[in-house]
Amino acid sequence: MESLTELGTILPESLIKVLAAIICGGVIGYEREKKGKPAGLRTNILICLGATLYMIISEYIALKHVTQFSDPGRIAAQVVVGIGFLGAGTIIQARGTVAGLTTAATIWVVAAIGLVIGAGFPIMALIFTAIVLSMLAPIRYIGKFLLGKCEYIDIEIMFPADEKIKSQLLSVLNDHDVDPQQIGLSEKDQKMFMKLSYCHKHPSHYRFLPEIWTIEGLTAVRKSSSE
Repeated sequence: MESLTELGTILPESLIKVLAAIICGGVIGYEREKKGKPAGLRTNILICLGATLYMIISEYIALKHVTQFSDPGRIAAQVVVGIGFLGAGTIIQARGTVAGLTTAATIWVVAAIGLVIGAGFPIMALIFTAIVLSMLAPIRYIGKFLLGKCEYIDIEIMFPADEKIKSQLLSVLNDHDVDPQQIGLSEKDQKMFMKLSYCHKHPSHYRFLPEIWTIEGLTAVRKSSSE
């Protein structure tokens, strides 16, 4: 058990690391939360905080029990392995399309940032956090610049007037960041008609199409005639 002297020595530095972990995980988590992703604010804070605590305890165990077998990297290595299972849980595969890779990669990176903080480099971790944010937010605009302007196609999705099917469709479109203003809904003769426009020039803008077909109950997905 630690003495009060030991606690007074290690606690201030540990609290600084914990605070840095909450800030770094929170900033990235907030960006994910705004996008409606499964790993949002609380999840990323806990991942970063957990990785930091594992690294802190790794170092203190190595310092307190100094032997030739003391290796603070052992627990850190297990964090890297364990976080892979958490990331795998966020990846969904269906009919040839894969969703959740960015979320899984974000979880992996946030854990790495936590380990950096735990190792005693909170300022470096803040720099890495800024780099991660720069990749998550503006990178889509860089892609648009390289591939040129969007070219839109209008399609119509028909399905029975079922709120479950409707919510599944809207969920898929939200996961792929389809602008709600590009979606139109109408109902006639117990049938729902969803009209939307999407860019067929940029692959990231139409990756939702294969996933839509995994939803049971759709009657048709076809090009819509412009009126």
